[in-house]
Amino acid sequence: MSGLLSNPQLTWYLTRASGIVALALLTMSMVLGIVAGTRLSSTRWPRFVTQGLHRNISLFVLVLLALHVGAAVVDDYVTITVQESLIPFIGTYRPIWMGLGALASDLVIAMIVTSLLRQRIGYETWRAVHWTAYLCWPLAVVHTLGTGSDVRKTWSVLFTLACVAFVLLAMAWRIVAGWPRRALLRASAVLLTACAVAVVFTWAKQGPFAPGWSKRSGTTQTTGQK
Repeated sequence: MSGLLSNPQLTWYLTRASGIVALALLTMSMVLGIVAGTRLSSTRWPRFVTQGLHRNISLFVLVLLALHVGAAVVDDYVTITVQESLIPFIGTYRPIWMGLGALASDLVIAMIVTSLLRQRIGYETWRAVHWTAYLCWPLAVVHTLGTGSDVRKTWSVLFTLACVAFVLLAMAWRIVAGWPRRALLRASAVLLTACAVAVVFTWAKQGPFAPGWSKRSGTTQTTGQK
């Protein structure tokens, strides 16, 4: 078993695969969380089903994150410690983009822990943490773009665009159906979302999607590009 874990190819593919699946599940959890806020339900699909899926998928995200972090720590291609995977921006390998991934992981952990302790900490505390934890999804997307070596491959681009599209569609539904009488709130949400998408798209085009990103992203001289 230890021999398998020390295989650089295995740990590398395990790191990438677990990260991709974690982002897919996080996207599903994000969409279900947004849709659940509109109290959408029917006789065939009651609201508790959406809430249950949201909770269970979030738990699967935590499992995949543990696998993702564990594989990255075991992988000897670069030195990534457990502390660097949990404490943002203290590492030396692509510190900004790895730091955003660590921050996203911390927010997921905070969201799940507070959800499990919801009855003990109170609704207002849970709600505040839960809303803040929604930042984990855009942070995870930027982390994926900033650290992924295959980010410019067609399948990777389509996968990322699909994740973004699903979340944007869910947000559009929430804006239209969730806040029908709050025009200012709807306008602010639309403007903020449009600005965020424009900023990330512009950065991705000039950064991860452009040649030479490995050097500009903070890859140390002692490592190559995966």
